[in-house]
Amino acid sequence: MKLLLIFLLTYSLQAAGFWTLTGLQQANIYVSNDLSILKARTVVKIKEKMKTKLEDNGIKTGAQDSATLMVSMVEISDDESYFIYVKLALGEEVQTFREDKSATFALTYAANDFIESDEETIDIDVLESVDFLLDQFIEQYEDDKE
Repeated sequence: MKLLLIFLLTYSLQAAGFWTLTGLQQANIYVSNDLSILKARTVVKIKEKMKTKLEDNGIKTGAQDSATLMVSMVEISDDESYFIYVKLALGEEVQTFREDKSATFALTYAANDFIESDEETIDIDVLESVDFLLDQFIEQYEDDKE
């Protein structure tokens, strides 16, 4: 019984995300690429994927003064393999609950993926990682709309 209670508590904590995307209506798209061998065409595909995923789920893109959804890619390479840290984050201007209610820029969503790849498959692997992170983002967004 005790084990079942621990499992249910742990599962319920994982089901509720740390981030809240309630009320997100628009976002700009930004890609930061620090991968030395990623093709320019792949960066364009990432931007297209981001735009399509957002717009298909009712989030407008390209609006002035809106939140920014960013994909950042950083590599750690050795002789034959590439280890890639892919991060998806949403940054936006928010107002604090401090006495002066100051406006500040904050990360209001973040998720990451760490992958291993090689020169031949790096573009495919990065696109799959971005798909994975975008799917997590949209799932969180959909959960928060309910």
